[in-house]
Amino acid sequence: MAQYACEICGAEFDTLSEYRRHMQTSHPERAPSAADLERALAGIDYPAPRGRLADHARRRGAPEAAEILESLPDREYRDAAEVARAFGEIRAHREKPTHQPSVRGGEAALDTGAVSAARLAQLCDGMSFPASTGDLKAHARSQASQAEMELISRLPERSFADMSDVAKAFGEAKAQDRG
Repeated sequence: MAQYACEICGAEFDTLSEYRRHMQTSHPERAPSAADLERALAGIDYPAPRGRLADHARRRGAPEAAEILESLPDREYRDAAEVARAFGEIRAHREKPTHQPSVRGGEAALDTGAVSAARLAQLCDGMSFPASTGDLKAHARSQASQAEMELISRLPERSFADMSDVAKAFGEAKAQDRG
């Protein structure tokens, strides 16, 4: 009989090293993403310094996100895009060029009428797909601002297979705004 059993899939192993290898290859821990940081920072008022970002994440019950935020460069962050960019710099262990879209788009993101794709994804969090435009509106209504609801209302009336389908329609709606 095997000495080690996987709690996730039930696979059994004779040695600890086989069990550990299985866990690393078959069930790796999910690395935190910029979206995880944005969820942990939901509701924070920007601009905000690194310490306030980390404190906010801790209060929201996200200690891993708070630890990551504490490792960001010590400066004031204008918006979630700047936080995501700094997180990317840390993950890549190198500085990014200053002409990145998050820098160019930072002022646009401060516009209260601007709605980001990340915010739309946050509004759709927990949604079941496929979903109609009406389903999206109903799901987002309790937490969306008027500008966000207006954008969702401009999405085409159809069934969306998944969040990437919604994001594509969102991009088309935003392009119409610019066009």
